[in-house]
Amino acid sequence: IFCCLRHLHEFKFFWSFSNYYLVKNYKYLSVRLIIRNIPNLFTSLNFICGCFAATLAYKNLFEAAFLMVLLGTFFDLFDGLFARLLKAESQFGLQFDSMADLITSGIVPGVVMYKLFLEIGIREIDFTIAVFQNDFTFSFAPLALVGFLISLGAAIRLSNFNIDAEQRYEFKGLPAPANALFIVALPLLMEHPLFAFLKPLLSTYTALLFIVILSAVLMNVRLSLFSFKIQTFSIRDYGFQMFLVILALPSFYFLQWAAVPVMIVLYLFLNVIRNSFK
Repeated sequence: IFCCLRHLHEFKFFWSFSNYYLVKNYKYLSVRLIIRNIPNLFTSLNFICGCFAATLAYKNLFEAAFLMVLLGTFFDLFDGLFARLLKAESQFGLQFDSMADLITSGIVPGVVMYKLFLEIGIREIDFTIAVFQNDFTFSFAPLALVGFLISLGAAIRLSNFNIDAEQRYEFKGLPAPANALFIVALPLLMEHPLFAFLKPLLSTYTALLFIVILSAVLMNVRLSLFSFKIQTFSIRDYGFQMFLVILALPSFYFLQWAAVPVMIVLYLFLNVIRNSFK
């Protein structure tokens, strides 16, 4: 609704003595507004999923938070697709998409990592500041705030993506949504029976700090990573993408949602192989 109102100034009603022209232009206005804002609708759903996921993550409901991030990523894929199909691409849509991604793929993984630091025993501190006879109480864990370096890295990555013409058909650095899915799926991975051996290793401050730094670096390093956008119709050009999709099917069957971080690690490994043959 907000997006439709934003575009109202772009249309003019041509008044005449006959109501025919008014009705005709009104119908054109309505259809055009709906078509132009279908991508924005998906972006809005992505934004809402991110807000919901952040709330769930703060309550330690990591499984539900992961589901919301996954759903938000699904909406994020379709807003760009519909924008291209409907020829409704705009600078507003580009910026709005990044703002939604900043919540779903930036804030949420930061909150999840902050809570994981608390899970391993990092303590919060409470203190009060008095300003003009009003007491402002703060409660947070200073050592756990490093988890939000992921959010900062995602913000930088999304900002660069908007102005980088080289990322039209392939990525430079790990996409923020893929990174978010990896971070948010970590609690699910540690609780999976096949990966129970990883829980003691990952339940240390050093391990989580390493993941935070690596995550922020991977999003912003100039490493070429393939995307699933269609540029040509030659199957030979999409061998790595097809191989990843084929491996994803049995992975999800046997590992369920724990397959998500496994597939993202495999995605990075395949790109290292691909870049070595360039």
